[in-house]
Amino acid sequence: MLSYVVAILFALFMWEFAAVKVNLRLPAKMRKRLFRFGGRFALLAIVIELVTIFAVPSATSPFHHAFVQALFIAALPGELLKFAAINQFGRQGDGQSNPALIILVAVGISLGFAVLEIGLLGPGGLSIAAMLRSAISIPVHALFGFTMGAFMAMAWRVPLKTDKRMLALALAMPLMFHFSYDFLLLLNKFDGTLFWPKICLPILVLLEGVFALILTNHALSGAKGGPKSSQAMDPDGRRALGFSFIAIGLLVGAMFLNIRDPKLPDLLLFAVISLVLALDLGLLAYVRGTVMGKMRL
Repeated sequence: MLSYVVAILFALFMWEFAAVKVNLRLPAKMRKRLFRFGGRFALLAIVIELVTIFAVPSATSPFHHAFVQALFIAALPGELLKFAAINQFGRQGDGQSNPALIILVAVGISLGFAVLEIGLLGPGGLSIAAMLRSAISIPVHALFGFTMGAFMAMAWRVPLKTDKRMLALALAMPLMFHFSYDFLLLLNKFDGTLFWPKICLPILVLLEGVFALILTNHALSGAKGGPKSSQAMDPDGRRALGFSFIAIGLLVGAMFLNIRDPKLPDLLLFAVISLVLALDLGLLAYVRGTVMGKMRL
């Protein structure tokens, strides 16, 4: 139960991070509509995952078991349904003309999916290890959402003309990231004697995080459908600076736990995620603060 509460708290943090990142403040009614919209697809994905568990063939080895579960139970249902949900949203109103909104929708659906998955299928118990796994899963799923949302925003950059190459990447890249992450995680779970998944997993998350956040910057730069000044979530970078201090606090907390209990699993992974978020938010605060300062001169 406590690990589920941790998941909700980190989902709220990542939602605010996404809003600051794309610099878009959504009205309360719009947020509720998006949550209901994403929740329906997240529930459907969970149902498909539960059905797939009984449909996939039994594994013959830890490697095979991790591969099948990561691809057919975790990555494919979640990313395909997320892709379908964002496509449906893009056809409604002016969704395709607002890249910040597209990215927020993608991140929101990813967060809803991750929270529901942890609540129904995730680690239970009151241990620090269980809470760490929940805390790690939420931002990683958000990174998948950033990647898909950014590619879809670029696919719809030209009105009434869809870039099919970007649209294909919007499905292929998050699917590859999701599968790779879950495969290494599950392989480490099914065969704890292997050392290389423990080494590769933090490196993979670091690369995924940097790629997703830089790609988001690229999708938002020069976009015609950017937020108006009244809709800007963080025009001067103050919120980004505040959230960067929170991320630094999480990084320091991970270091403290490592000193206290070096054998605690997933601490390095948690530290990597905290570092990526802190650096991105810090740079964001610097850039926006600099721009706002020049505008006041």
